[in-house]
Amino acid sequence: MTSRPKNHQVLEAGLKLGRSSSRVVFMQTAGPLMTCTILLFVYNMPIVPRRILIVRPSALGDVCRSVPLLWSLRSAFPLAVIDWVVEDVWSAAVSEHPALSRVVPFPKRAFRAAWRSPAVALRAVRWFRSLRRAEYDMVVDAQGLARSGLMSLATGARIRISSRAGREFSWIAANRRVSCASEMHVVDAMLQLVGAVGASTIADMRLVAPSSATKWWADERTRCGIGTSYAIFATANGWEGKRWIADRWRALLSNIAQELAQRGIRDVVWIGGPGEEQQVRTNIGDGPQPEMLVSHNLAGQTTVGQTMAIVQSASLVVALDSAPAHLAVGFGVPLIALYGATQPATDGPYHSERWCVHGGRGERLARHAYRDARRGGAMMERISVDEVAELVRARLRTRGSQ
Repeated sequence: MTSRPKNHQVLEAGLKLGRSSSRVVFMQTAGPLMTCTILLFVYNMPIVPRRILIVRPSALGDVCRSVPLLWSLRSAFPLAVIDWVVEDVWSAAVSEHPALSRVVPFPKRAFRAAWRSPAVALRAVRWFRSLRRAEYDMVVDAQGLARSGLMSLATGARIRISSRAGREFSWIAANRRVSCASEMHVVDAMLQLVGAVGASTIADMRLVAPSSATKWWADERTRCGIGTSYAIFATANGWEGKRWIADRWRALLSNIAQELAQRGIRDVVWIGGPGEEQQVRTNIGDGPQPEMLVSHNLAGQTTVGQTMAIVQSASLVVALDSAPAHLAVGFGVPLIALYGATQPATDGPYHSERWCVHGGRGERLARHAYRDARRGGAMMERISVDEVAELVRARLRTRGSQ
């Protein structure tokens, strides 16, 4: 058999690239100029991705408000496999989402020991290699941090999308960088990422609680004697600059107790994550509770999926700048949110700014100003009980008219 000319071998490489993107390109033997032309054409032609990866590992609230990316990609590429890298502790947030093919759990906390444990380092290397073996055509880095950029690069995907505003030089890993206006809400900014590949953006925040958690909550509610109408108080936060003064929670509950009871809400479920139990106990207090209401403290006792199930069935959620606020939006539950050194217009619950009490109103706020505990705390202190109570009443009236 006669050997093929080198330019034909280059052409075959171009054809292979085209096939890998779900295209069929057929061409007879061509000269060098034609070969280069074909390669440029194949490389630049729009592809229909077969395998897509969303990279948004954390945190819970951010994972929840990234769901519109998933809906948009599924609508644009209905036959594609769409996977999502999520930190293992938050994976329940999207594990049963109908638009998702598979969760790729990221064991971030386990990998922290990689620098001092060769065995853990080897596991981390194998995990990153598994991203390459998955043969993704497209990656959307919605996190914009060094680790998410590294994940994106590790896939070897032909299209790697990220925001130009990504921190820690994460944008270096992308070959399609999207500019977003700084005054955009983070959800709208993320949707710009999929718009960069011609996908129609769908601002659909709907979440799906794990079926096992939904069943657990039905049984647990019966066991605890919690009625079908109940309010959630999500009063704890890991950031000190996002917390409200403890005795104001008790004062708020007393202030709105009559309105809650009039609307059939006689149970208040207090929720919080692991490590937040003491915060919640302090906020509930040791004094007498309003006679017409019964408080149930579940702080530190529920998984992510179970927390989702609790929020899903609630009649009202009153929350700080935290994941439960975004869960409420995802489940369409009436919400009141308390914000201090965070701007609700850009980082608050999506399309719910009307129902946010903002202690930092009128301030020039950097994106992470809440990390300054003193400044954030001062802004939270500006929020009065009467202001929150009045907004709760307005929300209950709106809910009653719907």
